[in-house]
Amino acid sequence: MDKNKLFSEKKSQHQLRNEPLITGGLIILLIGLTALGQIGFIASLLLILTIHWFMKSSIDELGLLAPKSWTKTIVIGVILTILILLFFTIINPVLLKLFPNEIKDLSRFNTIKDNEFMLLVAIVSSWVTAGFGEELIWRGYILKNLAILFGNKKTSWVLSLIITSLLFGCIHYYQGVVGMVQTGLVGLLLGIIYIRNGKKNLWLNIIIHGSIDTISMVALYFGVV
Repeated sequence: MDKNKLFSEKKSQHQLRNEPLITGGLIILLIGLTALGQIGFIASLLLILTIHWFMKSSIDELGLLAPKSWTKTIVIGVILTILILLFFTIINPVLLKLFPNEIKDLSRFNTIKDNEFMLLVAIVSSWVTAGFGEELIWRGYILKNLAILFGNKKTSWVLSLIITSLLFGCIHYYQGVVGMVQTGLVGLLLGIIYIRNGKKNLWLNIIIHGSIDTISMVALYFGVV
């Protein structure tokens, strides 16, 4: 490759990585796309992958470098999933008291009940779109880059965590107020886990998120939620 062309490419990649207006614009665009439903979500995921392809990002920069121990990561993921579910057995009655006239709207998942094929589709979607996709978009890009825009300090990460958790809850507006609060809290917990895990690796988050959604889909299949 011509040296001038190579230099130009590297310069463009550097500008994309370090230009606050570009990063901020991409964050706003991603949030807007994810709020549009499944098509918007797919578009946002493709945008993320395109950005990383243009910047020639490594697997490590994507947050997808294999953990040192898969066994340890999976075990911790299972334990944290159980703890999060136990947390919600405590918090859910509180939410119902705070919002007595609100019912979590899960009508879009009605086709799963007593339908093995739709359950399988939902479980696959739980891992591909929610587990992998949402973690790559929300924790791997939006949370991280918003914190960097705010100065990449401890307070920057706290502020980014709060903002992204609120927005993560809001894009689940179709579930009603209770559903938005629940998903906002899930986003908060997943954000804390990502930060505490070094802010670089998403696999623990993917395992937890995918597991929570899988359990939710199974519960919908049996009609217990």
